[in-house]
Amino acid sequence: MTTKSVAKRRDISSPVMAALFIAIGAIVIWDTTTYTDADSYVFPRTIAIVMIGLSVLLTIQWFLGWKPSADDPGATVDKSIPRRVLLVIAMIGAALAMPYLGFLIAGLIAFAAIMLIAMYDPWTPYRLAVYPIAGAIIVIGFYMLFSHVLQVPLPEGTMVTLPF
Repeated sequence: MTTKSVAKRRDISSPVMAALFIAIGAIVIWDTTTYTDADSYVFPRTIAIVMIGLSVLLTIQWFLGWKPSADDPGATVDKSIPRRVLLVIAMIGAALAMPYLGFLIAGLIAFAAIMLIAMYDPWTPYRLAVYPIAGAIIVIGFYMLFSHVLQVPLPEGTMVTLPF
């Protein structure tokens, strides 16, 4: 299939996936109505509401016919399918590793894997130096925020013990 025929195809996956995420968000909101403690339902409801809102915006964008520019090298979907599959595999792998490695170690490994898979542009010395450091700071920051500030119990892991 040529690039022109790919660009002319009407993308049906966007509204279908948006509808799926709206349905998942609605189920999450409905499920949290039985929670009695506000600490238990605020986070899932917030995420569900944001997910529903962004899905509605994506659907509106699709109905209005907005699409990536034909000059955009990312406009062809066929080249990005393997990367998308690998991203899902990396996230599932991190979730499965968390009980053994803990949130922090699994998060750092997941960030590194996702960064390598998702990087579209060529690696430069700057990116090679800054991206891993920024990623580690972000993952450690979220770990500290959730575990120490918000007191959210995170998986500690059975194979690794952390000094903090």
